[in-house]
Amino acid sequence: MKPFLSSFKLALTLATAATLSLGSTMIALADQPAKAPSDKAPANTGSPEASKESTPVSKESSAPEPGKESSTSDNATAAADAPPPLPAPASTPTVIVTTGEYSVDGDDREHDAEHKEVESVLTMIETQWNAHDIKAVMSNYADDYINNDGLDRKAVQKLTEDFWKTYPDAHAISKTKQIRIEGNFATVESRDISVATCDMQGMSKGELQSVSEGQQYFKRLGNQWRIIGDRIDYEKVRVAFGLAKQLNAVFTAPEQVKAGKQFSARLEVTLPPGFRAIGSITNQPLTFPQHTPMEKTRELSDQPPVLERVMPANNDSRNELLTATVILVNPVQKPMGLAILTRRLNVIPDSPETPDTTTAQESSSKDKIVSEAGKENKDSTKIESASEKSNAEKSNAEKSNAEKSSADKTSADKGSGENSSADKSSADKSHAPSK
Repeated sequence: MKPFLSSFKLALTLATAATLSLGSTMIALADQPAKAPSDKAPANTGSPEASKESTPVSKESSAPEPGKESSTSDNATAAADAPPPLPAPASTPTVIVTTGEYSVDGDDREHDAEHKEVESVLTMIETQWNAHDIKAVMSNYADDYINNDGLDRKAVQKLTEDFWKTYPDAHAISKTKQIRIEGNFATVESRDISVATCDMQGMSKGELQSVSEGQQYFKRLGNQWRIIGDRIDYEKVRVAFGLAKQLNAVFTAPEQVKAGKQFSARLEVTLPPGFRAIGSITNQPLTFPQHTPMEKTRELSDQPPVLERVMPANNDSRNELLTATVILVNPVQKPMGLAILTRRLNVIPDSPETPDTTTAQESSSKDKIVSEAGKENKDSTKIESASEKSNAEKSNAEKSNAEKSSADKTSADKGSGENSSADKSSADKSHAPSK
């Protein structure tokens, strides 16, 4: 039993709020003529009798006439001329069906005791929920409970209390499809339906119907099984007032899309003679608290009356609630009925596309070549820079040596000149006459 599926509660809350827009007096809707049954019966061509009757008998293959027997030699000649027999067809591979948890029926007799414990808890929760005992129901939930819409234990309790106030006679029935036991964990797959009625001021009693399929996750905490989460795969809800309770309305949309991608939702109705339909289609992420979207209604003027919208899913990968609203209007423009239909839309992340392997490898090789070429250019530039630096240092050294050599030569020339002058002066003095 999964009475706390989030979008189910949100859809019901939203549907209740939407009914406030209709305050006219409702009248009964005349019965629609049913389609006449077909007089043509299907042909029973697959029965052995039919096959036998329809198969012609060949005269050539019948028994030979008396007195006309075939000879042995003729039979031998015919056998020799006959083509070789065709090879026998390959036998169909044998399919081995395993037992236990790997079998197609999911037999898990190893955990019979745990199965019975979980089934007992499910029965107890269903009884508590139908009794509208919120304290008893919530005692089955773990403190860290969270579902696939991001709602925690507190949000679920609030939604359930509000729902029971609006629909005081709500009743749910659940059918368990499978229970899987993995150690201290259990997964329950089920299909759930709910029915309820509600009274609105100025309106006749409304009727609610819902159906959902999904999983509920349990964990053994101590000696008790507690609900730690749940997820919904499929869900739709219908709430109708007045003439719309007999309205044939079909609301179709995908059950899953990628985040940010466009999808279409379609509403088609069959109207009683003389009536018109005004409707709208909206989508919104499943959040708490939920806000009622504002959508301008439009007339369904086609034949049959159809309303279709193309919308983008949200980019945050949050599951969405799709809502179709139909208002029946009589020839004097008076609303005579209201129907609200909701569907769940599961939104999954849009993973980036994986590039082609060959293209990726070529791109990687190209990048590697460019990188190596760049590295070679960088190394070449570095070598040229070092060579230029070496040449500059060599030129500076040669210049310094040339300057030093020039300085040494100048100094030597100066010393030689001074010595020559001194020698000349001494010589002159020695040849001078004495007094």
